[in-house]
Amino acid sequence: MDIDLFDAVRLANTNRQRRKRLHECERELDRRAAEDNAALRKAGQTLYDEGLVPFRDVYQRLQHVELVELAVAERPTVGDKAGTEPRQPRKITVPPAVRVLAGGAFLFAVPLVVGHAAKAGPYRAVRTFASASTGRAIKTLHGAAARNATEAWFGRGPVGAGGGGREAGRRLLDKIETTSASLTREVIAKWQAQALEDSQQKKARDLERREAETRMRQDEGSALHERSKDMQRVLQDLRSELVRKLPSFTTLVEACDDFARYDSRQRAEVAAMVDLDGLAVRVMDCPITDADERLTEESGRVVADAEARLRAMEAES
Repeated sequence: MDIDLFDAVRLANTNRQRRKRLHECERELDRRAAEDNAALRKAGQTLYDEGLVPFRDVYQRLQHVELVELAVAERPTVGDKAGTEPRQPRKITVPPAVRVLAGGAFLFAVPLVVGHAAKAGPYRAVRTFASASTGRAIKTLHGAAARNATEAWFGRGPVGAGGGGREAGRRLLDKIETTSASLTREVIAKWQAQALEDSQQKKARDLERREAETRMRQDEGSALHERSKDMQRVLQDLRSELVRKLPSFTTLVEACDDFARYDSRQRAEVAAMVDLDGLAVRVMDCPITDADERLTEESGRVVADAEARLRAMEAES
């Protein structure tokens, strides 16, 4: 009996440590996702403020433009969704050790009595210390709800959760009442230790599933982190390229704001700025994740295309 209870308590402690590690890991993933998202927003906002807005202020002064009008880029705001969004941390309730042990330990305090008193002792103890299948303390329930939860507890849980339900609980209580003289503390404690171990085994299986999901999320999070860094770098390069070319473009427009009078070189300069503006808009509008928070293939293509075009612009200059 001591070995059974020891194993159950040891498993409960192991499960508690696993929950703690999972919670810390999930918080770290959420923190990194939030940081990536903030950095991506900042890069987009800087590109907009320092590159797109100054360019368009100058461009709108041109007369008789024969190029396709610029695509409209909405200014990114704090409320907009851009890039990686942090998942909401799962709510994790770690029960204190006294709650973990309450289900098994209180039976040792039940005196070995017979008849109705033998049935009433464990019944009162369960009403006082145990929890219903919903996790709510039975002592907070009243009337039929408390009675039903107590009987189901003695039946090792409701039928829907794999237990024997109220019927099995009533049979056990009747057995305690009618055969209490031979039902020793050791038998009761061993039964309860097994019930505690079964509960912890189920929690261990649930933790295994969560750990597998967290490992998958870690792999996806690493890929998202790298894509976010790539996107940030492209946004910064686009800002630098716009800022670098803006003085020459501004000088051109201030000298003559009639596009119809421009020669081929001047028209090419305007076309290059418009193309750079459109590329910036495309990158800013490209989502990194889809509705299921999965990395999008489109973002990879957009990053690769933007980098190739930036390299070509640099080679031409």
